[in-house]
Amino acid sequence: MFKNFSPGLFFAMAAVTVVIFLPWIMLLQPIFQSFFFVKPYEQDVFLLNPINIKLIIASCLIFGGMFGLLAYKRTKAIYAVTTLLLVIGGATAYYSTQNYLKISEQQIERSFFWMNDQYAWKELEEVYYEYVVGSNKGEVKLITKSGDSFVIKEKELNSQAKSYIYRYSNENGIPYVER
Repeated sequence: MFKNFSPGLFFAMAAVTVVIFLPWIMLLQPIFQSFFFVKPYEQDVFLLNPINIKLIIASCLIFGGMFGLLAYKRTKAIYAVTTLLLVIGGATAYYSTQNYLKISEQQIERSFFWMNDQYAWKELEEVYYEYVVGSNKGEVKLITKSGDSFVIKEKELNSQAKSYIYRYSNENGIPYVER
């Protein structure tokens, strides 16, 4: 049975499969991630950071390259390099799930790689929405009662997120200022 098994062909097919399924992985990852972070009965806004798509592409290409190397040659040096690529690709895929913005009735939370900012609406003093007409270079600046500021770039937001920030700030008596 093993005489008919070709490891080179197996790894070549794995590399091609990863590259072919890359668009499906990119399309389905936000759906699966929002499914795990947002409960169905809550009216939360869950947005992924635009950098996630680039991270998913990078991790899939790293995995494809890893399988391509294994299809080309299998030596101790190649195994060491592919192990390193496996770790790098896995870390890149993991960090593609760690960049999101979640807006709920209780708090606003943004996770960006190693940083996790989480503020309850009661902790905020003011909300500034600064924008440039005709571009997406604006930002939403949330200022806490202790003086800290939390900035969300406009390219990370959609219209639903902006309206939720406006709605929740008004519900909690926080001044919402547009500039």
